[in-house]
Amino acid sequence: MRTLKLLVLAAILLGGCSVLQRTRLFVPESAGFTKITENLYVESGADEAVQKELSYAVLSAENAIRAAYESVTSHPTVHACISEACYKKFGAGGSTKAVIHGYRRILLSPRGLNWHYIAHEWSHAEMFSRLSLAAWWWRLPDWFDEGVAVAVSDAPETSESHWQFLVESNVPRPTREELFTFRTPRQWNNAVNRYGAPKNLERKARGEPEIRPVYTAAGREVRFWLAQVSSAGLLRLIEQLNSGVAFESAYQADNNAVEWDAPHPSP
Repeated sequence: MRTLKLLVLAAILLGGCSVLQRTRLFVPESAGFTKITENLYVESGADEAVQKELSYAVLSAENAIRAAYESVTSHPTVHACISEACYKKFGAGGSTKAVIHGYRRILLSPRGLNWHYIAHEWSHAEMFSRLSLAAWWWRLPDWFDEGVAVAVSDAPETSESHWQFLVESNVPRPTREELFTFRTPRQWNNAVNRYGAPKNLERKARGEPEIRPVYTAAGREVRFWLAQVSSAGLLRLIEQLNSGVAFESAYQADNNAVEWDAPHPSP
């Protein structure tokens, strides 16, 4: 679930191996994928049932984007890896279930073959397509971009129920004030690492529940905000960012204060 900013920064500054490997997604047939629809490629060898299920997942993700943004302006191509070997050859792996290359290509791992993960990455692409480069780079904080993606994707592992599990289990998690400081890709990823999400594979191997405190915190903050302002409020915020308004003024965070650990209503 790395953000677009991180991938762009890596491509510009590092020329990292994983970024270069993912450029192979632009020639999917040569990379071992079979075209299913105009915006869906599945690892060659997948059976027909899997292909149909993924086609439906793409449609469900598109409907989720439309519900949140009122329309769909981005059309990323989804590449679904059925095997870990497929996923790893693009420089991905670990506990990550989906990544996005630029804003045009989504790569799914075998552990992320559902509409939730497609919708999460698609939300990043949709946000990117609606913002000017200056607004996206300088004014959009990572916590909000990720929070919208979590709210849109409605994944169980970053739900309000998961937050309450974190609270009841006394799992360390960011405060609301701390969440607002995760503005850049580096700050966001440092927080994800600090709160232990990268160790989920180890937890799973021990039979322990996986945790995602930072993504879940961002999702519940934005989920509650969206319940108040709806899609119109999200589009209004995007318009204001494009016109040069500071994010804090557009978001009006002071009008959104709630008891942080109390259960939030659904949008």
